Order: sequence, then C-alpha cells, then structure tokens
Amino acid sequence: MNEANQEIIMQEGGISLLAMTTTEANEAQTLRMVTGAIATLCGDDKLQRKLRSEGGIKALLGIVRCGHPDVLSQVARGIANFAKWIKNGKSFLIEDGALPWIVQNVNDKAAPIRRHIELALCHQLNAKDMISGGALYKLVRISQDCS
Repeated sequence: MNEANQEIIMQEGGISLLAMTTTEANEAQTLRMVTGAIATLCGDDKLQRKLRSEGGIKALLGIVRCGHPDVLSQVARGIANFAKWIKNGKSFLIEDGALPWIVQNVNDKAAPIRRHIELALCHQLNAKDMISGGALYKLVRISQDCS
C-alpha cells in the first residue's frame, strides 16, 4: 500500500514475479494475496503503463481460472482500478482482452465482484468497443439499477 514500496516493487521486477506466481500457484489464499498486490498496484496512475507492459492485466485475467470468490473480487478490483486509465481514447483493458470477462461477470452474485466490474464498465469510454463487446446493455442495466 505504501507508494515508495510500490515503486521499488516495480523497479525491481516485482510485477513479472507476481505474474509468474499467478501462473504457477493453485492455492486460493496465495492467489488472493498476489491478485490483491497487483490490484493495489493498478490503482497507481504512475505505474500503470509499466504494469501493463509487464503483464499485469493478463495476469489478472489468467487468475480467474481459480474461480474462488475472494480471488475474483481482487481481480475485479484490479480491473476497476485499471479501468480509470485511458490514454488517447484507448483502454488498455479492452486492448488486452478484458472486456469479455467484464461483460460476462457484470451480473455476478457476489456484491464486491459486481460493484468493481460495474465501476470498470462505467469508466470505459470507447463506445464502438463497448457496443461490439456487448457491454452497452450492461451499462443500461447498471444505470437503471443504481441510485
């Protein structure tokens, strides 16, 4: 959570290590902790480009295989944190293939997962990709259900 530590983690190749751990670990508690670390790093605007280039988004998407609700909640938190970052009208989440997972899980029964995914959808601005990815109807539902 400490910004100085986050920069050190990034400088020392921590994302590559976390991404590698996500492919090799199978235990839900380990995956939850690793995913939580990646999700926290996703929230730092200064680190997001490096995070993406070192496989952070793809690591999050790979972790969904676990299926554990606590792990999926951390994945959704990371996706929501990363969704805030759009450069030149481009969403790296869409470019890295996250939109299908977002659309598929926007109605998840677990409130923390659903809330984070809804936030991620609301931050996406590329209408063409949103429509072709099936997200438009999900946004309409969110706007009708939320106060």
